[in-house]
Amino acid sequence: MRTKGTIAVLQMILSVHSNTLLELMLYLYERSIKDVINGFYVPAALPWHLVDEVYIPINCDEEFHWVLVVVVLRNRLIRVYDSNLGTRNKSQSDEIKQLSIILPNYLHDSGFFDKTDIIDWATLDAYKDNKTGELMGLQHPFEVEFARCIMQQNSDSLDCGTYVAAFAEFLSDEIKVPSIPFQSEYLRSRYATLLWKYGTDKANDGYVSENDDPIRLKAASILLADDELFNVD
Repeated sequence: MRTKGTIAVLQMILSVHSNTLLELMLYLYERSIKDVINGFYVPAALPWHLVDEVYIPINCDEEFHWVLVVVVLRNRLIRVYDSNLGTRNKSQSDEIKQLSIILPNYLHDSGFFDKTDIIDWATLDAYKDNKTGELMGLQHPFEVEFARCIMQQNSDSLDCGTYVAAFAEFLSDEIKVPSIPFQSEYLRSRYATLLWKYGTDKANDGYVSENDDPIRLKAASILLADDELFNVD
C-alpha cells in the first residue's frame, strides 16, 4: 500500500510540476552541450576553440544508420562522411539540418567566439557577414557538404558503425579516406583487440580516467580535392 501511495504522490507532483521539470531537463541538456564545447567532462579535456575539427557520430532519421560529421570550425563547415550514399538520398537528414542551425547558437552561448587567444573568429572570412563585415549572425546555419569518393558499405549490411569508426581513424591520423571497401570482420576484431589492450594498460598503470592519457598533438586540417566534395543547399 505504501508503494502505491508513493507512486500516486509522485504522479501528482510530476503532473503539477511537469513544466518546471521539463525546463530543468532542457537547462541541464543545454548546459551539458556548452560544457562539452568548453572542454569539460570529455576525455580529451580540450575546449573547441583549441582544436581545428570536431568529430560527431550522428544517427540519421532514427534509422539504423550512422554517419560521421566533422565540424570544421575555421571554415564554418559541417562535412558529412556517409558510408551508404548509394542507396540513400544525398539530402541532409533532419539531425544534420538541426545541427547546422543550432550550432551557431551553442557556440555563442558557450562564449566560444570570445576566446580569441589563438583565433580571432570575427576576422575569418567564413564568419564574416558579407554586408556588414562583422561576425555573422546566429540566424545563419553552418554550411553542409558531403564527402564523395569514400569507401561504401554493402547496401544489405549493418556496418555503418564500423565505417564511422574507420572514417574517424583515417581522418585523425591525417590519412585520406580510401574509396575501396574494407573487411568489416577484420576491423571489428582489430578494434576489440585495441580496446582490450587499452583496458589492460589502464589497469596495469593504475588509473581510471582518460584524462590521464598523454596529450596527442593536434592534427592539421585535411583539405580534400574539389571533385571529392559536393555542397548541399
